[in-house]
Amino acid sequence: MRHKSRPQGCACGCGPGCVHARLADAIPLVSSLLSSTARDEGLVIAIADREARLHYVDGDSRARSRAESIGFTAGANWSEAQVGTNAPGRAVARGEAVSIHREEHTRPDVHPFSCSAAPLVDPVTGEVLGALDVTGGDAAADRRTLALVQATAAAVARELRLAGVPVGPPPHTSARLRLVHHGRPCIETGTATHALTDRHAELLATLALKPQGLSADEIGALVYPDGTPPATIRGELLRLRRRLDTIPGAPNLESRPYRLTGPLLIDAVQVTEHLRRGEHDEALELYRGASLTHSEAEPVVDLLRSTSGSLREAMLSDATPETLLRYLDLPEATDDVESWHMALTVLPPRAPQRAIVLTHLEQLDTRLRQAN
Repeated sequence: MRHKSRPQGCACGCGPGCVHARLADAIPLVSSLLSSTARDEGLVIAIADREARLHYVDGDSRARSRAESIGFTAGANWSEAQVGTNAPGRAVARGEAVSIHREEHTRPDVHPFSCSAAPLVDPVTGEVLGALDVTGGDAAADRRTLALVQATAAAVARELRLAGVPVGPPPHTSARLRLVHHGRPCIETGTATHALTDRHAELLATLALKPQGLSADEIGALVYPDGTPPATIRGELLRLRRRLDTIPGAPNLESRPYRLTGPLLIDAVQVTEHLRRGEHDEALELYRGASLTHSEAEPVVDLLRSTSGSLREAMLSDATPETLLRYLDLPEATDDVESWHMALTVLPPRAPQRAIVLTHLEQLDTRLRQAN
């Protein structure tokens, strides 16, 4: 495969130990494991960095020429924020392997292509360094190809570990409390997740929002039903302290007043911060639906209601058609008639997604008439 492209030197200029230099070191291994499949199946191989910028592109020469027609070349930014749904962008953003079939791509000019990608992970820190991608026809998104891409990404991680060079930044010192990922509430530290009870999640959110600390009585007034004995509240706080002690990287819990000894990010707060900066796609990457939908804890209820409202307002006022369609995939948007009508307003007249939106609106109208 003579037809290939690579960036000249390190993209960030920080020397041989940097991310881009280490990704470049992985190219021979990737080529040796994937080149024969790429040649036989007419595929393109690509390595993207952690911003989803293509660092290296190789593969079947005819497939490469077709890919170049859509801008799939070394140096191009294929993050989902830039080009919509695609495999390398999603693998970097979510840290998981994915296959994207033709029409699932956001851009119509990418519909002739399918792709599979897996994240490239720093074996020391667990950080996502980039993604390994295979792009081409339908074969690029079948299960066999995805498994091959995942196996190659794992081989790259093993080689990086054997090299003994830390290639990513140091692990994050801040844990993150996940409340809006449409799953059980949990603490996330690096790539690990640690499940929490609903009550512990409520207590942690309250304490994270009140870094100056709270007394047991104040916590009781904010989180617990009226009449809960102080001994019950203190006992639960003690159990929470013991739970935090089992989570590497999580803050500790001190008393008098009760407060967290280190930072604890809350994904719902980060969603709002992204929205304030106009980063709608980044906000949607974090927000997949509230976990504590039945919570009665005042700080949690206020936080989730505010985050959901801010996200909806941003989607209706500023989002691109592609981002608005992603928002409509959320559970809370299923019956949001105004948001679905807004999608019809912003979608181009010939957009294929209009048929999906119209069908959904007809179903909503039928349900409303039946309910009345």
